[in-house]
Amino acid sequence: MRSKVGHFVRGAMVGLVLVCALTATPARGQGRDIGGPGRIYNEELRLQLDSQMPDAREKGFDAGGWLNLAFFAYEDDPAQRERHLMRYALRGWASLNIQGVHRAYFRGLLQLDDWGNHDNPMHRGDDFDSRVERAWYQFDLGQLMALRGGKRPPIGFKVRAGRDFNTIGTALVMSMPLDGARFTITTRKCETEILLGKTVGWVDNIDPSDRVAEQQDRLIFATQVTSKHFAQHRPFVYFMMNNDYTNAEPKQPAVQAYEYDSNYLGVGSTGTVLLPKLLYSTELVGEWGSTYSNGANAASDKDNICAMAFDAQLSYRFDCPTRPKVEGEYLYASGDKDRAMSSVATVGGNQIGSKDRAFNAFGFRDTGIAFAPRISNLHMLMAGASFYPLESMRCFRNMEVGAKIFAYQKAAKTGAMDDTTATNAARWLGWEWDLYCNWRITSDLSWTFRYGMFFPGDAFSGTGDKSNRHFLYTGMVFSF
Repeated sequence: MRSKVGHFVRGAMVGLVLVCALTATPARGQGRDIGGPGRIYNEELRLQLDSQMPDAREKGFDAGGWLNLAFFAYEDDPAQRERHLMRYALRGWASLNIQGVHRAYFRGLLQLDDWGNHDNPMHRGDDFDSRVERAWYQFDLGQLMALRGGKRPPIGFKVRAGRDFNTIGTALVMSMPLDGARFTITTRKCETEILLGKTVGWVDNIDPSDRVAEQQDRLIFATQVTSKHFAQHRPFVYFMMNNDYTNAEPKQPAVQAYEYDSNYLGVGSTGTVLLPKLLYSTELVGEWGSTYSNGANAASDKDNICAMAFDAQLSYRFDCPTRPKVEGEYLYASGDKDRAMSSVATVGGNQIGSKDRAFNAFGFRDTGIAFAPRISNLHMLMAGASFYPLESMRCFRNMEVGAKIFAYQKAAKTGAMDDTTATNAARWLGWEWDLYCNWRITSDLSWTFRYGMFFPGDAFSGTGDKSNRHFLYTGMVFSF
């Protein structure tokens, strides 16, 4: 009897989330609430939830959900005030798998942001949001032929269409949800992927200029080839094209045009090197295209983009008690020396009549929870370590504790950052230390904590801008 009641409650909650996500009108501006640290929190939560998605081995129909409670406390710069946010999120999902040939997945979200008194940086009260996070169908031709012929063909083909989260390479250039289709062709030695997609309405623009920050309408085309020839390495090469069709709001006489059309060519590899447990990831990408510079409003005023980025990561997990892990990363993204106020925005951005050398893309890297700069005009070094201090105790066996240290420097000394208070013609941006704890309490309940403190450097001007910044979040996720 208890099992039947549990299934009924679970199904009712899932149905409520899915219906509300489909019928309610999403609130705009959710992504701007806590800036860069918000992107890091959302990415860490996404990875946790996606790791619990039903995989291809699970046949039939299933459904479930997550209840997520999170608390944030941080100093808002340049306002220099403490802000507090309590976030309640309910997600429901449903999955269908028919013999591995046909697969479908749906996930909806209901979210309430309960801000402290006058703490909402958008100068309004609490925020409510609902959205469809995932909604896709996949057809696997290779699996169909394997079922009919007894073995998989030498060339596999599958297509996934709908709304899904997509990455290219190591996610340095793209890591975002898209509406579209992804085609995958596999052979014994190679995998080729082709992606056609459109940005979704609730993802904020990579350009934070006020008139386009909450509007983003882009078409994305990408293709990637990954080699499976090597046992310990997965080298890849990709090309991605972004066409910008974003319309500025509110509509008014044009004093500034907005359009960032960019192309990316990248190479990289993932795998192990030297030691079986020494994992590496590396990616090098060049960017070119065209953009409207600061103050431009005619097609003849568009300037060329010429930028690049590089990232390399290493991590090693020791095979001994407490499972210690060490990791390191170097990240470089080119900057533009004549960008006056921002390395990412059109307003206050590139100087008319000059090449824009600031790298800007749609990817993700953990750049520290307190400073959290965008991947533009940046040198970053990161060193980290973690372990499971109480793994001998059953209750705390899956509790990981760790720390990271970040050091930041401008790539272009006189160029701007995405943080518009870093206006001094100096390279040193500062450093940050982060502490974190991830605890899988039970199979259905997990808890996370992260705290960071940023210490600004010479690139920041003014007494207030040079004060230390902190960011804290803690949250629990219950799955049902």
